[in-house]
Amino acid sequence: MNFNETIPFLFAQFSTYLKVEIEKQLNKHQLHGGQIFILFTLWKTDGLSQTELSEKLRVSSPTIYKMVKSLEKNGFVVCSSCPKDKRTVRVFATPKGVAIRPKIEEEWIKIGEKLLFNLTSTEQLLLYQLFNKIGENLIIQNEPQV
Repeated sequence: MNFNETIPFLFAQFSTYLKVEIEKQLNKHQLHGGQIFILFTLWKTDGLSQTELSEKLRVSSPTIYKMVKSLEKNGFVVCSSCPKDKRTVRVFATPKGVAIRPKIEEEWIKIGEKLLFNLTSTEQLLLYQLFNKIGENLIIQNEPQV
């Protein structure tokens, strides 16, 4: 078997290239690749707990904790204990975290354009559909069996 000709190898290689590109673009704004997904999520639903962020992003709680602490240190989010349950920490985007959104959206569009620049609209649609199917496959196959 030639591993570098398998689908998992190609996905892993593509993922590495994409992570490098995302890091390069986001570092300009004092952000890292994983952190942006926390901001994306808070822009949609602000005030989630760290546990909710972990579940929504399918990332371990310790990883979420580290990313949130870094975002907090750089002024993008603020953490607050829940009044009903002091053990629960809610995460809110700060004005700085909200204000950066247009710049991040612009960077995200540029990354997308780099990825798709020589694909036809039909190829782009097919790629989108295939990635969604593959993602669903991984989610379904990794769900705990009851």
